[in-house]
Amino acid sequence: MIKKILKRVISGVAVGALLLGSVVVPTGKTQAATETLLNTYGSLFGRSGTCINSYQMNDSNTMNHVKSQYNSITLENEMKPDALLGYSPSLISKDQAKSMGYYVPANCTESYLPRINFDTIDKVLKKCYENGIGVRAHTLVWHSQTPAWFFRIGYSTNYGYVSQSQMDIRMEYYIKTVMNHVYQSQYGSVVYCWDVVNEYLHATNSGWEAVYGKGGTRPGFVKKAFQYAYDTLSYFKLIGKVSLFYNDFNTYMEVNDVIALVNFINSSGKICNGVGMQSHLGTTFPSVDYYTSALRSFVNAGFEVQITELDVTNKSDTDQANYLYNLMKNVLALKKSGARITGITYWGLSDQVTWIDNAKPLLFSSLGNPKSAYYSVIQAYKDAGYKVGGSQSSSGSQQGGSTTSVSAASINNGWYFIKNTNSQKYLTVAGNKGADGTNVEIRSGNGTDSQKWYVSNVGDGYVTLKNALGYNLDVQYGSKDNGANIQTYSANGADAQKFKIAKTSKSGVYGITTKVTNDAKALDVYNFGTSDGVNVCQWAYAAGINQTWTFEAVNTASSSQTISNGWYYIKNVNAQKYLQVAGNQSGRGVNVEIGTGTGVSGQRWYVENTSDGYVTLKNGNGCMLDVYYGKADDGTNIQTYTANGENAQKFKIQKTSTANVYGITTKISGDKKGLDVYNWGTSDGANVCQWAYYANKNQQWIFERIN
Repeated sequence: MIKKILKRVISGVAVGALLLGSVVVPTGKTQAATETLLNTYGSLFGRSGTCINSYQMNDSNTMNHVKSQYNSITLENEMKPDALLGYSPSLISKDQAKSMGYYVPANCTESYLPRINFDTIDKVLKKCYENGIGVRAHTLVWHSQTPAWFFRIGYSTNYGYVSQSQMDIRMEYYIKTVMNHVYQSQYGSVVYCWDVVNEYLHATNSGWEAVYGKGGTRPGFVKKAFQYAYDTLSYFKLIGKVSLFYNDFNTYMEVNDVIALVNFINSSGKICNGVGMQSHLGTTFPSVDYYTSALRSFVNAGFEVQITELDVTNKSDTDQANYLYNLMKNVLALKKSGARITGITYWGLSDQVTWIDNAKPLLFSSLGNPKSAYYSVIQAYKDAGYKVGGSQSSSGSQQGGSTTSVSAASINNGWYFIKNTNSQKYLTVAGNKGADGTNVEIRSGNGTDSQKWYVSNVGDGYVTLKNALGYNLDVQYGSKDNGANIQTYSANGADAQKFKIAKTSKSGVYGITTKVTNDAKALDVYNFGTSDGVNVCQWAYAAGINQTWTFEAVNTASSSQTISNGWYYIKNVNAQKYLQVAGNQSGRGVNVEIGTGTGVSGQRWYVENTSDGYVTLKNGNGCMLDVYYGKADDGTNIQTYTANGENAQKFKIQKTSTANVYGITTKISGDKKGLDVYNWGTSDGANVCQWAYYANKNQQWIFERIN
């Protein structure tokens, strides 16, 4: 958001007075008060949002209003770089940064790094977690509101700009430290998307441009920013759960440039989910059709889209109401046709706190006092054929929608193979391919990731089914029709990805009905097929044998492996470097990391089997491998400590699918977590911690016997 530029676009628009008495919406109907932004647009699109600051969140009346209308907030300024870095640098040593949990790139050569102030973020995350509100994280890389010293040698404006390679390191440090801090927090799950880069196409004379030059629609540093963010999500197993956006204003005027930019970012693999359309609009410009054309172009380009900063400067309340009714009518039509629009955020709580001077561009005149524009937005939703909760009314154009009485069975969260009753074959992602729009079929059991599904209970008797390849089971375009295809798609919270495990007359046999049809239809193996590759679609549910399934729990824990007592070097498979005590030190509380093999005592470990199926690992310097404070949390540090016989010093050697390659799980976590080289690091000094055990290569180890 850039105030001065946007005011040029929407200048000259007068503002009218608030209508009194009953509000007349554009269709001539008086709006009832049962619908809210939350139970209409929030249910249909997944997110209904507003812009707020932490001070406003301390007021109970404000929070009650937010919870009544929204399930998402965007901090106006307090997650921007200047708010976290400060207007002048507070420098800390590299070792201090590491001890504080900051991500320090292995190739960082600077002795001092800027402190990042997370105080406000921590308070906001906690407040949102306690109130069931999601967070749009805005923003990581922005030319405006990034302190000038961040680009300069020695972090001082008295010196020149750093090199591009040095700036890459600083950018990685900042992005990964901020994102790591959020997702290591017990409240970090509220952050469901990030504006990774903001307004690049409008940046002029910025520090980014001074370092990297003009990049047109192929800026290397922007692509790197998304890669750093994507790598962090990958580390925290959040791909498909959290979206990464390029966010900009006036996108309707620069459609081709935005598409070219996002396509460049994704040229080596999809790391940017799509576009945040800042929508500071005016009733005189852009026209509804002009705006809709841009939105349609982004959807057709395969992008996820969020409307991120919506307000409408106007001539009067009625003028604003008419404009928003027509705008929402078009947005809803695109959504109904299958557009992946996953949120609408209004840029402010009410006209009293808008960022636009002398304007009334929002839906509320003051807190809790809706304007005619609010009712017109709700009316557009109803006129599109939707009911409260995002379902389609009987007057809608799509088929289905009648409620079928099915009883939900209780299936615990966890990994399952899902086998069809008629064919005795398994629900499978075609080609073992993890991607949006991949077909789902049946196939003989092979145990691959394409046949593993994670059941997550999401409330109201529904579940999501996420494949081990990272994508959710999905009804294509959210269709209600018989024959609608079943596919995989990135998680978006829509009803098209929600299913009910329906009881049948046979114990342990279930139907899988679709929420988009109110359980009238279900997963169906087409035409009672039994061959490998037969398609799975949606069809009217009758609990036929081609529509029923059994859930076979996947045993995700590897069986334990006996390693003989003795001395070993322990090498990480991904990094091809060795488990070692930092600095080859002895003593309590010394950090454990990986390093190039040197044969020093700090890389030697004595395996001793205990009577309970576990081992202890004693270092050549005389101390035991130990889970810090005996914690079971992801990210808990691994250290050395004097022998004490506690579970924090007991580990299980786990078989993997590769001979002589093992996982090392921790007894303190019940073997749910294992030794993990943080963030897939491969450099000397990359830290070793405890993380959820998936037998990934950064969690795999080779035991080399020492003669």
